[in-house]
Amino acid sequence: MSIFVEADAQFFARLKAALSPGTPSLDPPADLRPAGVLVPLCERNGEVMVVLARRTERVPHHKGQVCFPGGSQDPGDADLCATALREAEEELGIRGESVELLGAMEPVPTVTGFFIQPYVVRLVGEASFSLDEFEMAEVFEVPLSVFAEEDRYRCAESTFLGNNYKVYFLDYGPHTIWGATAKILHRLAELARGVSPPLTLFLPPA
Repeated sequence: MSIFVEADAQFFARLKAALSPGTPSLDPPADLRPAGVLVPLCERNGEVMVVLARRTERVPHHKGQVCFPGGSQDPGDADLCATALREAEEELGIRGESVELLGAMEPVPTVTGFFIQPYVVRLVGEASFSLDEFEMAEVFEVPLSVFAEEDRYRCAESTFLGNNYKVYFLDYGPHTIWGATAKILHRLAELARGVSPPLTLFLPPA
């Protein structure tokens, strides 16, 4: 059964305190491209919701996958937070002035060659979206509490950077959430509950 996560000021203050105020100081492994993603949270009927999107089949990477808005850093981006904010506006119409930055999570490497830096934000006011029709097929919201339900997750073994690596999957309605997105959401649910495993949780063993 899902545990209701109340969207009150105390919750967001606790989550902000659990996040890094800046980018965690972990350098990307060789051959992985730095990328920034926005993890948007909003309030719906008093509950904390996570905003997710599904990519179209036309994009070059991660076709049809559930994802956060984000992408690779452009030369004009001041940092990966600027990258995530720019991509969120381009892909979902989330403007910088409509978000409150809560903080950064530790980076997550992907088998597709990215080193993803997540930034958690709170959407201020009523959430509304304008999708880039080439990149995004849909946007939807999921209660944050769903990602704290351990029995929802499935796991597959893979090899990454020469080591064994676990890939997680979770079903929600018609959607399968997996890979880096599932890892980020699982970790976010842990942070919301005050669980603080080491940063190496997201990296293949050395």
